[in-house]
Amino acid sequence: MAGLQATGLGSGLDIESMVSQLMAVERRPITQLATREASFQSKLSAFGQLKSALATLQGAANGLKDASKFAATKATAGADAGFTATSTTSAAAGTFAIEVSQLAASQRVASNASTQFVPADGSTTPRTLEIEFGTVKDGAFEGNGSAKTLEFKGSTLEELRDAINGGELGIKASIVDNGNAKQLVLSGNDSGASKAFRIGGDVGLQYDPAAPTGDPSVEKIQAAQNAKLKVDGINIERGTNTVSDVLDGVTLTLNKAGNSTLTVTQDTSPARTAIDAFVKAYNDATNTIKSLTNYDATNKKGSALTGDATARGAESALRNAIGGFFGEGGSTRLSDLGITVQKTGGLAIDSSKLDAALKDPARNVTAFFAGGNGAIGFADSLSKKLGTFIDGTGLISGRTEGINASIKSINVQRTILSDRMVGIEKRYRDQFSALDAAIAGMTQTSSFLSSQLANLPGSSNN
Repeated sequence: MAGLQATGLGSGLDIESMVSQLMAVERRPITQLATREASFQSKLSAFGQLKSALATLQGAANGLKDASKFAATKATAGADAGFTATSTTSAAAGTFAIEVSQLAASQRVASNASTQFVPADGSTTPRTLEIEFGTVKDGAFEGNGSAKTLEFKGSTLEELRDAINGGELGIKASIVDNGNAKQLVLSGNDSGASKAFRIGGDVGLQYDPAAPTGDPSVEKIQAAQNAKLKVDGINIERGTNTVSDVLDGVTLTLNKAGNSTLTVTQDTSPARTAIDAFVKAYNDATNTIKSLTNYDATNKKGSALTGDATARGAESALRNAIGGFFGEGGSTRLSDLGITVQKTGGLAIDSSKLDAALKDPARNVTAFFAGGNGAIGFADSLSKKLGTFIDGTGLISGRTEGINASIKSINVQRTILSDRMVGIEKRYRDQFSALDAAIAGMTQTSSFLSSQLANLPGSSNN
């Protein structure tokens, strides 16, 4: 214990050294527990690495379950096109002539710079602003019969702007300073010829899109209009610049007038990307298993999971899955697609063979990976096998729960032994202290007797 002398007071015994040596022997069970705990912690970490690698592989396998990746298409616009395009799996391959002559636009108007729609006397008597949407047809405005009215209680241009923007009228307002005066700009929220709007009420603004110069209080900036285009010579009008109902599976985003072509082709890149990710994840998983189960024959030392049944089971499950038969038609094994097992146990891709298979409908790559017609595909089969290891009730979870229980038990045993060591050390110190006192007493008695004998008559100092 700290503060005690290293030797006995009277005997010269090295009490501290003797107690330390004896306690080192007594603490051997605690040291052994620490060694066991370190081994368990190593296994726990190893299972964490294994689970992570298998979970990544499962995610990559799940990415191959999406049949749309194997039926993707790509839409490409020609040079100087007036549009961009995207396509889905339902798009048909082909080339189409697209001519954009007009973009869809929302109506925009501005208050005249000299218009006084705020009372000159500053009155705050409530006034109204009416907005009605409709279509200009044959020189007349045809409303849709659902006008919206805003009650305005303010007296400034800014207050009117804010009231319009908060009034859910279907328009938005902003203020432009032309250098001499501020003008209120009103824009429809939606584009298209059917989204023209008429302005009424007694707030001081009047506008009829069929007669844009009829009232001086409001000026026309842009009329509401449809997009106009031709697809293979067929005239088409739409109320927006995003057109997705003309060609199946194709969405056109119009951005300017122009005449060009649209080409729709098969796109194998999503499938190839998913397959590449799977092969990488598979190789990473097999390398992880090897590193965790490897045995160093030279140094006669195993790894954290050398000989472990769960790790061996995961390795076997992967190997069996890779060699399985799936799909129908021209592709039933991974090797049919140019994906082969190497001597190292990993996978390698023959790019030319895989790319050719992805482009050949007869190879039916979709059925192999994603399944179909009630048949399970490679991806789903592998994902389910991996689930037996990494799911919440899987084999790895069972193993880690057991290891954590063992570590908890070791902590309990260590606490008990540590408490016991305190008593044992105290007993040793008490025993050696008593021995020291006894030896000291005998030393004193010996010295006394020697002194008395030396003083007896006839005693010689020689």
